[in-house]
Amino acid sequence: MKAIPRKPKPAILAFNFEGERYDTLKALCDELEVGLINHCASENPAAFSLTLGDLLDGGSVATQTELTPEAKMAMSALAFPEELYVLANLPEDTLNAFLKAARENDLWIPLKAVATPTNAGWRPMALKMELMEEHAAMQAAIAEHKAKQAAEAAVKAREISDET
Repeated sequence: MKAIPRKPKPAILAFNFEGERYDTLKALCDELEVGLINHCASENPAAFSLTLGDLLDGGSVATQTELTPEAKMAMSALAFPEELYVLANLPEDTLNAFLKAARENDLWIPLKAVATPTNAGWRPMALKMELMEEHAAMQAAIAEHKAKQAAEAAVKAREISDET
């Protein structure tokens, strides 16, 4: 008898959403019929030692690999206070609806990702660091583009000024 492959359920794996922001995120997920898994470093730091794939599959902290004290410190609430979410198995229309509603409900954050086979083996801290690097690179590229536009505008203004 062949096993029937299960279709992964749409879910959002969130980190460090608390209070009103958590309530807003939960209501949005309920409205879109998307599961929500939220871990706060201050309440459950051990969850940060699991991989994203384990967390999405409902892995428990009891199944974690033993970590060194240094690794545990690196995953502490002090090292990971930021909000972050991972969008997993969302159909395109649901993904777009979530991103639009997140912006409208002030849940737009720079640290977000889509779950992939590559990042499924990462721990939350590794994803956070990767997203922070990407965000910094994007901000630098935007700043460079704006500076280039300003320089071009200044040259044009000078040319127009010289013509008159």
